[in-house]
Amino acid sequence: MGKGGITMKSLVRWDPFRIMSRFDPFEELHSVQRDMDRLFNRFLRSDTSPREQRDAWIPAVESYTKEGNLVYKAELPGMDPKDVEVTVTDREVVIKGERTAEKESKEESYIYQEISYGSFERHFPLPEGAKIDALKAKFTKGILEVTVPVPEKLENARKIEIETKGAEQIEGEGAAKKAA
Repeated sequence: MGKGGITMKSLVRWDPFRIMSRFDPFEELHSVQRDMDRLFNRFLRSDTSPREQRDAWIPAVESYTKEGNLVYKAELPGMDPKDVEVTVTDREVVIKGERTAEKESKEESYIYQEISYGSFERHFPLPEGAKIDALKAKFTKGILEVTVPVPEKLENARKIEIETKGAEQIEGEGAAKKAA
């Protein structure tokens, strides 16, 4: 053991370039760019129209199949179910509505105002044979779930071969196709 309890194992070799590996010369530039983006966004949003007309709002939606049903789930946080409308045709489901802001008081002085408001309308295709008479919609904790029974397997479904021009095939894959 060396002086003061320091062993050779506890010493770290000095690397004069280690400090440079943590330095990002563009970080300051990125910081300035983010500040400028915020400034321009604030400037562009400072028109005289109501806030709910300035921002385009498109709710996030996911779609999947489950137990013979086609399910569409839409995130509608802060919305009242009476402000949402679901319609259906033999070809599509339409979800539309409007999220409105509470009236701003004169005492509020916003630092950030990033929540979007406004009207939206989303159209989702239905497969042939969907049982639109059995469509159900439920709204729970800001999530709208639309469920449509669909045929288990579409009769007209077929696999489409994808053509490639000039693209090299991955080794092994081409040989497997030739052997088949």
